[in-house]
This record gives sequence, C-alpha cells and structure tokens, in this order.
Amino acid sequence: DPGLRVLDVMPFSDPVAHADAIVARLATLPRLPPVAPAGVQAPVLIVPRVFEPALCQRLIELYEQHGGQASGFMRQIDDKTVRINDPDMKRRSDYTISEPDMREACQARVARRLIPAIQKAFQFTATRMERYIVARYTGEEVGIFRAHRDNTTKGTAHRRFAVSLNLNAEDYTGGDLRFPEFGTQCYRPPTGGALVFSCGLLHEVLPMRAGKRYVFLPFLYDEAAAKIREANNMYLADDL
Repeated sequence: DPGLRVLDVMPFSDPVAHADAIVARLATLPRLPPVAPAGVQAPVLIVPRVFEPALCQRLIELYEQHGGQASGFMRQIDDKTVRINDPDMKRRSDYTISEPDMREACQARVARRLIPAIQKAFQFTATRMERYIVARYTGEEVGIFRAHRDNTTKGTAHRRFAVSLNLNAEDYTGGDLRFPEFGTQCYRPPTGGALVFSCGLLHEVLPMRAGKRYVFLPFLYDEAAAKIREANNMYLADDL
C-alpha cells in the first residue's frame, strides 16, 4: 500500500494464472482521490507566522544578493556519507546564511514560535538546529526534489525533524510538498509559516511550473541525537 505495508502474498505457480491473479488483486485496491480525505493526512504540523514578512523578504534579498549554489543530497557509499549531485533527482540552489545577525534572528524565532508547537504536537524538545540556508526552486529549471528521506545515512542519522518554512508562498505554482506514503495530498504552508515533519517520512517536492520558491530549510534534533552526530562524524566524506 502507499505506506509500504504488504497487503498480500501470492505464491507463484502457473505464469498466466499468476499474472491474472495479480491483475484481479490490483483491481480490488482502494484508489486515493486527488486530495486525500480526513484520516489519510500525513502526520505533519503546519505552524503559521514563524517568520514575519519583513524577515522573509530580507532572506530572499540575501539570496538574490549572493546567489546560490547547486544543492546536492546525501548517500551512503563505501561506508562514507557523500554528497551527490544529480539533476534528475534534485534541482535546487542554496545560499548558506553567513551573517551572524540573520542567523540569530532565525534561531530566535524558531526557538520562540516553533519549538513550543513541536513540543505540544510531537512530545519532542528540539535543542539544536542544523543548517541555516535559503533554498530556491525555479519554474525555469523545473525545480524538483524527488521522493527521499532525510536521515538514511550515518552522517544524517541524527536528524529528527525537518522544517520547510516558506518565504513567498503566493509567488509560484507547483513546488508543493507531498508525502507519498500517505496519499496524494499536497502541502504548502503560508508565507512565514513552517511545515514540520519527521525526517523518517518519505517526501518529495513536486515539479515547479512557474515563478521562484524561496524556503528556509533547517533540521532539528536534541542532545541525545547530538551524541549520535558526534559519533558518526568519522563517516563523513572529507568535503562535508
């Protein structure tokens, strides 16, 4: 099923009969509507007004001022966590926020406005934040990030929750988030709002159709996970 749970085990015998049995079984499976009904929603949290409009605009301006670099993704290869660049998998550019005042401004708002909401919803107290980046997906290059999880390598095993904080939700089409294990429903938090979800959930950014999507993308974890991160640093590739 969409949650990757086994629905049936069908012993193989005659090839033709086996194929017919599979087709008949598939015909009995429920079909999800374009928008998943109540009860099929992914276990995510949407928190509005984490960043105020002025801060969202300032972060976009920082990206435009400095530009972004093509963003890769992590894979475990030969016992090392390495960065892979594959435009068929991911088309996005990132700017790493280097300005101390802007990093502090982002951190303060996450701590004051987002962490308490995560505590209420998930009974998890985040104490650390990884990455201060502004990411950009564009319609011009059909920005995407195909289905993946955020904690599948030794170098990322410490990540507990991902945050997707939209900076300009009204300015683009396409580019929404989807969690295929929970149906076809799409998610787009409002400008300044955050979508929070477990790093273990399969998720994807659907193809951009027009405009530019800017988003702040940290990972959150706690002190127990920090020990895992420290222990696994030996598995990071030299350029990470």
